[in-house]
Amino acid sequence: MRLAALLLGAAACVALPAAGADAPDLERGRALYEIHCIACHTSKVHRRMPPSAIDLEALRFIVKVWVEEQGLRWSPEDIEDVVQYLDRTHYHFSK
Repeated sequence: MRLAALLLGAAACVALPAAGADAPDLERGRALYEIHCIACHTSKVHRRMPPSAIDLEALRFIVKVWVEEQGLRWSPEDIEDVVQYLDRTHYHFSK
């Protein structure tokens, strides 16, 4: 009986979409950034003057360009997760 309750609870967690499923996954964005981006540059690149990214659309464009340049097979959601992670940690365009 106890095992059945545990399995039912686990199944409910898997079957239900996460709250705000359309919201960016900042932890995934951080992980993708740390795995694929920091290898070539440090976070100093986000503090250079003049900045390359002047707004959220420019930041999104830059991430897309580098995803293509590096041959990464990121989904649009992966790109948006990284964009939102960078915005929240470095750029603060979305206030």
